[in-house]
Amino acid sequence: MTTHLIKAGPDTVQGGIIDPRARPIRTIMSGDTVVLDTWTMWDNAGGASLDLAGALALRDRFRGEGRGPHTLTGPIAVETAEPGDMLKVEILRLDVADHGLNIIFPGSQSRALLADIFPDAELRHFPLDRATMTTRFGDSITIPLRPFLGIMGVLPPGDTPRHSAIPGVFGGNIDCSDLVAGTVLYLPVFVPGAGFYAGDAHAVQGSGEVVQTALETAMTAAELRLTVIKGRTIRRPWAETPDHFITMGLDEDLREAARQAVLDMVELLSDTKGMKPSDAYALCSLQADLLVTQVVNGTNGIHARMPKAIFGDRTPSATTTPE
Repeated sequence: MTTHLIKAGPDTVQGGIIDPRARPIRTIMSGDTVVLDTWTMWDNAGGASLDLAGALALRDRFRGEGRGPHTLTGPIAVETAEPGDMLKVEILRLDVADHGLNIIFPGSQSRALLADIFPDAELRHFPLDRATMTTRFGDSITIPLRPFLGIMGVLPPGDTPRHSAIPGVFGGNIDCSDLVAGTVLYLPVFVPGAGFYAGDAHAVQGSGEVVQTALETAMTAAELRLTVIKGRTIRRPWAETPDHFITMGLDEDLREAARQAVLDMVELLSDTKGMKPSDAYALCSLQADLLVTQVVNGTNGIHARMPKAIFGDRTPSATTTPE
């Protein structure tokens, strides 16, 4: 298999828009590995020199242009991927940059959870210590870094460009902080070649992302293996960590998002463990944790985590079927 180095640049990024008509920046074979880097938010303007006035001006400009703040490396076409297949994304390595920032936007312009209580804008910069994989919040708080890509997805169905902030069945701005190095994301394929892209690097984020931004940064290297699973149709993204199966629901209504996550977990257990659906549903009530992925992207997220340990030694991955 081949490893492809893809550098973020004007010819390899999409700025704030996910366009189903975008031409691939590279075509690779199923099972190949890509090593890509990502820009900071607002077309790589989110660096250490950015001040609050500049950040708000950038936000206003991008909003006026109908774009999100994210810069996405891609799309990457994968040979043999066709609608109805599944794309397996193995997250092998995530090297984070040495700086990050967090912004509380003005309440009148914010989807943050407490925007009505905290109306004033604030910008915080964070040096990221890549040797210790920590950062400091104030004088007395040390935060362990847990880098992940807030956006991983495929080109969506249809031909209408989409705002990068809004996730969907195609993935996109999922903001699931469990998707660290060593985990796997599974995405449905809607267009020939899949059209994979990634961006919105986060150094760390709490589930919920309640102020609307995480610790926003860039990836100096994201090593990902992309493999097509032929004929495996899924409705929404799934994921797998060394310890959990994860299913994801996405909807404006959090209860509906929770329903989707549980329904997909029931179907996952039925498909991979041979469980009767009602047994899988009961097991979800006993062992699955429902977590709020994010509540700030317009389309909210819930993910369900099912521990693998309860299945003993016979724990298939999400791409296998029961014996």
